Amino acid sequence: MVIKEIFGKVYIYRLHARVDNRGSLTYVFDENIDDFKAMETRIYSMPEESTFFGIHYRDESDPMTKFVTVIKGRGLDYVIDLRKESPTYLQWESIELSEENAFAVLVPAGFGHAFISLQNNTIQLYSVDRIGDDAHSKHINYKDSKIGLKLPVPISEISEYDLSAPFVSESVKETL
Repeated sequence: MVIKEIFGKVYIYRLHARVDNRGSLTYVFDENIDDFKAMETRIYSMPEESTFFGIHYRDESDPMTKFVTVIKGRGLDYVIDLRKESPTYLQWESIELSEENAFAVLVPAGFGHAFISLQNNTIQLYSVDRIGDDAHSKHINYKDSKIGLKLPVPISEISEYDLSAPFVSESVKETL
């Protein structure tokens, strides 16, 4: 069920779940997720609180949609509008994803996506509608002042790839 729409194209879902004496069962992909077919699913485990995945994106000219949820722990998910002609260009919103709230975010091409874990041993389920090398994203530096991303905690773990990401002004102009 869609609980919120942001930037006119990004959807926040509450996943269907049921709980009984055996535990819980959550339906990640069901009839409520329109126009998305998972081609590759990844599981990211983050042993350390404050593990950060920087701003990754796909151009609308070479689209890829991402579907992100947390199956253990909790984290803050960021969506950044990178559509250059959009009235909300470089604006961002965040939403907490956790095993308790069963929220998921569907992020289409043209939007950046970032994530920071808020607990030790957070596990994120991340699906895309492309496979292999075709499922790789571009990146923007999370410290870019034009975006002004605000993190709730200092970063404990980050990849060199994200640390060395270009700033918006350094990115190829026609890709943003």
